[in-house]
Parts: sequence; C-alpha cells; structure tokens
Amino acid sequence: MILGHLIACAYLTHNDVTTGESAQYPDLAPLYVRVAPPAAFARARAVAETLPDWSDCAVDNTREVPVLRCEAHTRFFTDDVWIWAESHGRGVSRVMMRSASRVGKGDFGANARRIEDFQEAYQAFTP
Repeated sequence: MILGHLIACAYLTHNDVTTGESAQYPDLAPLYVRVAPPAAFARARAVAETLPDWSDCAVDNTREVPVLRCEAHTRFFTDDVWIWAESHGRGVSRVMMRSASRVGKGDFGANARRIEDFQEAYQAFTP
C-alpha cells in the first residue's frame, strides 16, 4: 500500500517528460534510427499527423535543429509535444521527444505513455 502511494505521488509531481533526460523515467530513451536527421524528422512529422488526438502540428525552424510542435488532447486537457531529430554520428539519428502538461503538477504518467505510444507508432509506420 505504501509503495503504491509513493508511485502515485511521483505521478502527481511530474508533468514534463523528455526522452533520455527525465529521472522519473530512466527507461524512456530516445529512438535511434539509421537515417539522416532530415529523413528521421520527416518520418516523425508524418507519424504525428496520423495520431488521432494530436493537432496543430507546426515546424519551428528558428532553432539549430527543426522542432515539430504539436498539441495532444486528452479528455480534459491539452498538452504540448515537441519532437526533433539530431545527428548521432555515422548515419544514425536520435529522435528526441518532450511531452508536457499545460496544467497541474502531475500527469499520472500520461506524458510518458504519450512518448511510448509515439515511439511505437514511429517504428510501425509505413508511408
């Protein structure tokens, strides 16, 4: 019972998750793919546009690496998602993702699940 309460508290105090950077989710790693960053990014954008609860995807080209920003909708909330692809060397790209809630201090794991779902869709995607 105490362990369940501690786990629930963790979900109530974190609402911003980034692949490979969030201590609460050490197993939530970036995707590594054997294509150049522009191709990895194009695939990420195509996948994002197929997700039913995502909308308003737009590319921000003002940074060194283009970033795709989308809104992800749940029953009661709209959250923000950012996806980018960076070179990892030798023809490998690292696809990074951040998902953050706009409201509250916790997300009950929704942002981590959103990243996991996106990664599964990315790997299964066939244009």
